[in-house]
Amino acid sequence: MKKNLILGVVLLPVLAYSQVGINTRTPRKNLHVNGSLQITNELNVGGDARTAGSAGTPGQVLKSNGPGLAPTWQNVAGVPNATGTVIALNGEFIIAQEIVVQLTADYTVPPAGNAGLFIGNLTNEIIDNENRYSGTSIGNSFTIPADGVFQIKMNAQLSTDNGSVPVIGIWDDTANRWVACVNDYFSTPTGGLQTYTLITSIPMTASSTYSFRLANTVSTVVKYVSTGITGAGPITQISLKRLK
Repeated sequence: MKKNLILGVVLLPVLAYSQVGINTRTPRKNLHVNGSLQITNELNVGGDARTAGSAGTPGQVLKSNGPGLAPTWQNVAGVPNATGTVIALNGEFIIAQEIVVQLTADYTVPPAGNAGLFIGNLTNEIIDNENRYSGTSIGNSFTIPADGVFQIKMNAQLSTDNGSVPVIGIWDDTANRWVACVNDYFSTPTGGLQTYTLITSIPMTASSTYSFRLANTVSTVVKYVSTGITGAGPITQISLKRLK
């Protein structure tokens, strides 16, 4: 009895602090399982001697916090509940800011200088998932929540004087300059129709306010519907989407 008691006292610390291996004779952690693991109830992580670990909430995923730290339950990559394109940014998924607008009626831009004038009637908002666009019958403006690179697509059908050079694009209202634009001679007979398209990607800043504008030395009409033998449909559309 005395020998058994002594043996127990010697072995107890060894058993208490030994590593346990399942299907392995050389465990590398306190519990080393060489094989599959089936869990039929919750999985709790974290906690301590007084507090139970967290089982997370429905829909969360387990995220590693690195060596020596307990993993934590996280929402799926931080994706917000919004409409738009998911992009990866600084290790997280976000919904890219996106604005798509169309004309709701023809808009006439009077003669203007290099700065151009606002394009009005851009009030058919297809998408504005950050609620940062404002369009009226006489103007428009928008901001972005964070600095980034944005893709710009502008397609506008114009009617003006032959030989004039209309300019359409995005104007930085804060810096008072064009940040993206396209210009070309209006080669169609006066009063005819010609389509102008701008597709580019540019850096934009959260500190600025922007607007969609048009400049020409003579009056220019921006058309909202294209008509022909195939039917009629919206023709002037402007879109902006964050890329990174």
